[in-house]
Amino acid sequence: TGDGTSNFLVSAEKCNRRRGVTKPRPPNLDRPDAGGFPYSKAAHRAVIALRCATHQRPFNMVNDKYYKIEIQMLRPGTELPHPTTVSRDIKDLYTGLAGDVRAYFMV
Repeated sequence: TGDGTSNFLVSAEKCNRRRGVTKPRPPNLDRPDAGGFPYSKAAHRAVIALRCATHQRPFNMVNDKYYKIEIQMLRPGTELPHPTTVSRDIKDLYTGLAGDVRAYFMV
C-alpha cells in the first residue's frame, strides 16, 4: 500500500541518518563544477572521445602541452590516453551505439 511504502522509506531514512549513511548526489551534467561528479579513468576516456567526436578535435589533442597542464592542475597524477586509444574509443562508441541509433529511427 501507499502508506506502507511511505512508512518503510521514512524508517529507512531515519536508520540511514543514525548510521551516518548519506544518499549519493547524482552528478549535475549541466554544472560539473558543482561537485558530486566522481572521477573514473573510463569516464574520462569517454569524455575525451565524445569531445573529439562532437567538436571535430584531433585525437592527438591529448598530447597538447597546455591540455596536459590543465589536467594536472585539476587532478594531479592523471594519466591521459594515447591518441590511438582515443581513436579506438571513438570507433568502439560508434560500433556500440550504431544499433541503438538505427533502432531509434526505425518506423
